[in-house]
Amino acid sequence: MSEWIESLGYLGAFLGAVVEGELSFLAAIQATKLGYLDFNYVLLAVFLGAQAVDWSLYLAGKRGGRAAIDRRPKLKPRFEQMSQAVEQRSVVLLLAYRFMYGFRIVLPTLFGVVKISTSRFALFSFVSTLLWVLVIGNLGFFFADSLIYAITHVKTYLPYFIGFVVFGGLLAYLLYRHNR
Repeated sequence: MSEWIESLGYLGAFLGAVVEGELSFLAAIQATKLGYLDFNYVLLAVFLGAQAVDWSLYLAGKRGGRAAIDRRPKLKPRFEQMSQAVEQRSVVLLLAYRFMYGFRIVLPTLFGVVKISTSRFALFSFVSTLLWVLVIGNLGFFFADSLIYAITHVKTYLPYFIGFVVFGGLLAYLLYRHNR
């Protein structure tokens, strides 16, 4: 991933934010630490890529989301429950969705479907993405070396850790069966 970002530069950071998110962002940050890219331009490229994805998903949800739900009657009760939760907690969700790993695609689409106004989405999406870029970018810049060090050393101890977890799980299962 980092070679791809290095070869494409800021376009790679933009496309990485569009395609993947955090991992490509951290790879672009690592490229800044190595002197290949400028930190501020990486933040800008990632911000623009994240906004492009969010707006595409929001507009797709706004345009065809309700019709997609109507074509699937089994989804209606679940959708109504989710939309009610989104409407009750819209401010928190609009500010936090960028930081909620795994919801990066679902929530902007849902915001469009439940008819969060375009101006409200614009404001909160801008603020949320700006906070995400600044927090993840700065944490990634300052802790990238430690993270890379930890990852390389985890590989050494990973077989022991997996063995410990498997053994612990097996032992817990046997104790559970014995006590039954």
